[in-house]
Amino acid sequence: MNHPVFHNVKSAITYLGMWVLIMGIHFFIFYFQYGFPFIISVSDSFLNNGIFSILGIPVWYVVRYSVPSRKTRFNLLFNHLTSLALIIVIWVSASYSILNSLFGTFTFYKTFLSSSIPYRIISGIFFYILLCLAYYLVMYNTNLQEKLKEEARLNELLKESELNMLRSQINPHFLFNSLNSISSLTISNPEKAREMLIKLSDFLRYSVSTSTTGFTSLEKEMTNIQRYLEIEKVRFGNKLEFGFKLDGGCKLHKIPAMLLQPLFENAIKHGVYESTEQVRIEMDCRFEDDCLMIDLVNDFEPGPRSRKGAGVGLKNIRERLRLMYKSDTLMKTSVSGNKFHVSLCLPEIKSFENNI
Repeated sequence: MNHPVFHNVKSAITYLGMWVLIMGIHFFIFYFQYGFPFIISVSDSFLNNGIFSILGIPVWYVVRYSVPSRKTRFNLLFNHLTSLALIIVIWVSASYSILNSLFGTFTFYKTFLSSSIPYRIISGIFFYILLCLAYYLVMYNTNLQEKLKEEARLNELLKESELNMLRSQINPHFLFNSLNSISSLTISNPEKAREMLIKLSDFLRYSVSTSTTGFTSLEKEMTNIQRYLEIEKVRFGNKLEFGFKLDGGCKLHKIPAMLLQPLFENAIKHGVYESTEQVRIEMDCRFEDDCLMIDLVNDFEPGPRSRKGAGVGLKNIRERLRLMYKSDTLMKTSVSGNKFHVSLCLPEIKSFENNI
């Protein structure tokens, strides 16, 4: 930890300004209250306070290496008393010798100088205590700021690990299903298996190269969603239909990477898998009050479902939104007849990017 006086120009000016103020008060008392000559008042105030201001600088090291939590009370008291005694002796001796040599010919001042030594010692003790308190305050404030920064860094690492954990829960599920389908198609339809494998390769390349803790444009995200749906289209054929409606400007909006894929996975799993009829997945995107609104609707067959699943998809999206946007109200789901609705409200990045 650097010396607080020399940490920056502002600190040095503050320290100097404090002693200039004390010098001014000292001069005012000597010149106006006691009626000492101007030159004596200026010299006494300048030398006394100037010398102590210099001696007060190394007091920082006594404070720095005598932290109460690291020392016993006796050692702490001993260090400060030793330091105080040494500073007082040097300060009083130096200031007395210099002032006496300069103005010793003035009998009234020489008498005053000798009689004022006890009061100077008392003021020196007071200055020492004030300096120690100021140094301890600076040290504890610096330690607090470092602790807050460290906690923020640890929270960021924790958040990143949570996001990566959520991601790891999704990708293996999709990869397993895709590879299982490719394995089946290699016998029944090798051409479709090859097509599906190429699309899967492109999809996974994007997934691996994109950090879930960062942001990407909606356009890039939808390009990857298109790959995902085309992979599923190879498996389900005409049973799966999909369409997108994006208002102007939506494509450039930044959203959390890999946020939408679990929504479409959920639509496939609980829509296409469970239905005997054609299922259509539609996504609508628009801006409302500086918020990107994304609505996803898919058909499904009401009634008991055989595929209960672990509920990972929607749960993980809610958790990611909470971690990245600091809000639990950005995702809503509803059911209307045989249609399942998911609505997302994604604010502008500028309103929260400092929290990421």
